[in-house]
Amino acid sequence: MKKLILFISISIYSLTSFSQMIIGQPDLDVNNPIDCSANSGSNPNFYDTGFNTGNYSANEDETMTICPDNSTSAQKLSFTAGINTGLLFGIDASDTIFIYDGPNTSSPLLGAHNSDTDPAGFNHVTSFANNPTGCLTIQFKSDGATEGIGWDASIACIQLPQPIEMHMAGYVNGVDIINPVDTGYADVCLGDSILFVAQPNYIHSLETSGLGYSQNRNNVIFEWEFSDGSMATGDSVWFVPPARQGYIVDLKITDQFPQSQSMRSKVRVSTIPSFSGVLVTRDSICLNDTTVIVGAVTSTDTSGVAPTISSFQLGGTVAGLVYLPDGSGVSRNDTLNIAGFLPGATVTNITDIEQLCLNMEHSFLGDLEMQLTCPNGTSITIFNSNTGGIIPGGFGGGGTYLGHPIDGTLGSPGDGEEYCWSSSLANFGDFPTEFAANNFIALTTPTSPSAGNSMNWNGIYLPEESFTNLNGCPLNGDWSITVRDNLSIDDGYIFEWSILFDPLLNPNNETYLPSIVSGNWVPGSSASIVNTATLNVDTFAIVTSSAAGLLDYTFEVTDNFGCVYDTVAQVQFLGLPTIPSDASICDTAYNITGVNNALSGGVWSYNGPGTINFIPDNTATNPIVTTGTNGVYTFTFTDTQCALSDSFEINFIAHPVVQEDTMICSVEYGVIGTSSFNGGTWSYTGPGTATFSPSDTVENPVINVDIPGEYTFTFIDNQCALTDSFNVHFIPRPTIPSDLNNCDSEYQIAGATSFDGGTWSATGPGVTTFSPNDTTLNPLINVTERGRYTFTFTDKQCAIDTSFEYHFPFLVWATLDDAEFCVGDTTSLNATSPYPEATYLWSNGETTPTIIVGETGTYEVTVNGLCNSATDTSNINAIICKIDAHNVITPNGDGKNDFLMFDGIEHFPGSTLEVFNRWGKRIYKSENYNNDWSPTDVSAGTYFYVFNPGGKLEAETIPVSFTIFK
Repeated sequence: MKKLILFISISIYSLTSFSQMIIGQPDLDVNNPIDCSANSGSNPNFYDTGFNTGNYSANEDETMTICPDNSTSAQKLSFTAGINTGLLFGIDASDTIFIYDGPNTSSPLLGAHNSDTDPAGFNHVTSFANNPTGCLTIQFKSDGATEGIGWDASIACIQLPQPIEMHMAGYVNGVDIINPVDTGYADVCLGDSILFVAQPNYIHSLETSGLGYSQNRNNVIFEWEFSDGSMATGDSVWFVPPARQGYIVDLKITDQFPQSQSMRSKVRVSTIPSFSGVLVTRDSICLNDTTVIVGAVTSTDTSGVAPTISSFQLGGTVAGLVYLPDGSGVSRNDTLNIAGFLPGATVTNITDIEQLCLNMEHSFLGDLEMQLTCPNGTSITIFNSNTGGIIPGGFGGGGTYLGHPIDGTLGSPGDGEEYCWSSSLANFGDFPTEFAANNFIALTTPTSPSAGNSMNWNGIYLPEESFTNLNGCPLNGDWSITVRDNLSIDDGYIFEWSILFDPLLNPNNETYLPSIVSGNWVPGSSASIVNTATLNVDTFAIVTSSAAGLLDYTFEVTDNFGCVYDTVAQVQFLGLPTIPSDASICDTAYNITGVNNALSGGVWSYNGPGTINFIPDNTATNPIVTTGTNGVYTFTFTDTQCALSDSFEINFIAHPVVQEDTMICSVEYGVIGTSSFNGGTWSYTGPGTATFSPSDTVENPVINVDIPGEYTFTFIDNQCALTDSFNVHFIPRPTIPSDLNNCDSEYQIAGATSFDGGTWSATGPGVTTFSPNDTTLNPLINVTERGRYTFTFTDKQCAIDTSFEYHFPFLVWATLDDAEFCVGDTTSLNATSPYPEATYLWSNGETTPTIIVGETGTYEVTVNGLCNSATDTSNINAIICKIDAHNVITPNGDGKNDFLMFDGIEHFPGSTLEVFNRWGKRIYKSENYNNDWSPTDVSAGTYFYVFNPGGKLEAETIPVSFTIFK
């Protein structure tokens, strides 16, 4: 429910002053009006005949007409007598002053006053409705009994807001449908678009009357509010009601004065009628038989269509503008009529009235007081700043502003701000508390009309008297505010005010009920209406059909909103019974459904490969049928009413058939024996990945796996998603140790696995024994000789041989000989082992079996085998290997040069020497020359020798000539 928001507009005018006037002087009528250009504030300017020096006279009967000159667009006059300080008022109870709204005493009487009827004085303002001239006629009569001091009154030219003659139209398809016009109801169908148009008449505008201020469609503001929460501006707007309910349409027009006037109309959306009373006497009959269908639209019908009720979502109410004249001392009242709550509903809780809000401005808080009055007359004080008004007390707010007033100028409006009060939502204290706390907003020129402090409008105040005091007040009725300005020199305006109620109070009790104005039956394409009755009694039709089927008969009605609705009555003309289509199921039970339930039922029969059970029996229209034998069965239903039969088939499909579990000694397997109703798809689980060839939708594919092990293969039937599975154990090769070396002569096998055991065998250089035997999966192995052995495990299940090599390595050794070599030459050291696994490390860092050395010293080699290491050394000496021979021999026995001598020959054992004469004849040969040939038996002369060092040292062969002297 939306909040009730109630608004009041406020009049604003300009107040001027004139020179002094006395009752009975010549009229200041329309031909000789007063000068409105001078501004007198609230000073007196109209007096009794005693002026301001004495009482009025006895037996006076004085009349005077005063009219404004409209020179400053001030159309109306305000008359204030004796309300505030400086304006005297003393008329004896036997005497009377009459104020007329117009240019003579024939004009409407505004009031008759004296000190008895109005001890504090009074105020009147000329009207628009009865007084287009704006003139006042004042008549004073005294009877001579007692004379009073008379009056000092103030007459001012003012400009009131000019009333607007409000009109509103709502067009659908170019026709204004609001009835009654302006403020009535627009009755539409859901989905209709309504063009709302504001059509005001500005009868008092400058354009129409030549007086006042301008009012036309270009300088006024059009505001639309719909109770669905939508808003729009402009003189015409579209509205499409979103639901089947009532809606409030509020139009607010604000002119440049500013003043606001409002008008309200309502939209009612047609509701869907109830067709629950539409009857079909027999809704299932045989072909060419007849039945009666009944609709109704009148209140006397025994069955048929009934309209449905709906309600309005209520919105707010907008009130008129309130002016607070300067120091009038007169209480200004404005009233909102609240309606729409449940009858008799009352205020029961402090939260029922959420808040009271006024948009207003005033230039002197110190003379202002305000009350809120509920429909039963109970009043509470909202605030009281004045110390001598209608409410006792007063906190004395002094010159504090409300809103943004224009201080020191009467009649000219400032800018309003919204002030709100609430007993349940307040975040400020009351006015006295916040005034004492200086909760002000500083106003500065030119952003505010006048500089000064204004009460802070950015919060919600507590009222001086709690809303609790309004408990028991009726919610419906006239709610009013009373505001009084008690002192002179200032004025103010209430531009709008509103009172908001708790939305949970739900004021949604205005309802409406469309009525049905016509109705008729519309047959379907294959239906025949034999006879129909008139609208004034039950609207019935006799129907028949020669075609079987469920036939539609439409009953169509039109309501008083012009909206058309219909419903369909159905009659089943029984031809062949309606039975299911052929079905294939993967179970042995089937619930027959969708069979036409004839009025008299029917009987089932069947044929097929086995026995059928009907649950509950074969007379049930839609029984459950079960069988213990799969296959195709034909079921026939024979209608009892019309003796017609029809049949359908059920194939009780068996689960897919797959093969038994198996084991294979491969990673490839060809599936066999699979069968299904309509094919299917294979899936699997297992330790690796399985592939199906040619695909997983072939009933008997070839399966390959990448990892041996046990796999479950499941066939999922295409027809019913039924499954069946089998297992294949792809037996893996036995698991045995990897190739390795062992320095011992025995080895404990560990980690060997096989599917179902097996037998060990061995080949190698010696004899192998397995403990405890060769069928133990992880036996202890012993060998008689070291070397390389191949151990083979032969799997019992698949006769698969799996082998590994075991090396029982030999021990290595190192042997080096000492050696000599000629200086400048090299020699080799060889530590080669017969075992290829041996590695070498020489003391000079080399790692080959043989090294070449060219220096003397001790060389060491370490030979590393798989199971041991061996070290040996070699001492290497370098000798001088140059051979020097003598070229002269004197074999005379003197011990000098007696022999053919070669220096260093001791290093060349096994050297050979051959000596030749000049003719090349060998005269001496030695296979192991040792400097021991003395040619004593050879003649002196020149000879040649060839010396070959031989042996293991590499020295040059020396062919040299020499001489023998004797």
